[in-house]
Amino acid sequence: MDQTHIDGMVQRLHSVLKDRHKAKAILKRYWQPRMALVWSVIDVHRAANERAVALTNTEALAVLESLHRQHNQQYGIKWEDLTTSIEDRVLGRKLTRTELNRFIKQDIITVQK
Repeated sequence: MDQTHIDGMVQRLHSVLKDRHKAKAILKRYWQPRMALVWSVIDVHRAANERAVALTNTEALAVLESLHRQHNQQYGIKWEDLTTSIEDRVLGRKLTRTELNRFIKQDIITVQK
């Protein structure tokens, strides 16, 4: 597991942890012989914006959950799986011309409220 993810886990647990350094060490040891590929709702929003669509966070999470339930461990999850899932489910709304230009030129992701 990437150190960034371990730091994020410890941050989320901060209010209930007595020793953050010990928690980081435990998580680091736990993840040392393992690997996890992490997909986030930001990835789903980016894939949607590539298709000129804006999703809500709820829709993006539903895409992640669906892919997690249906994926084949032998093949994993590919970027194309994200975009296909969004298109097949006809989720979100079309990006405005301004939103699409911001995404293309400035890499600003649009999330539907």
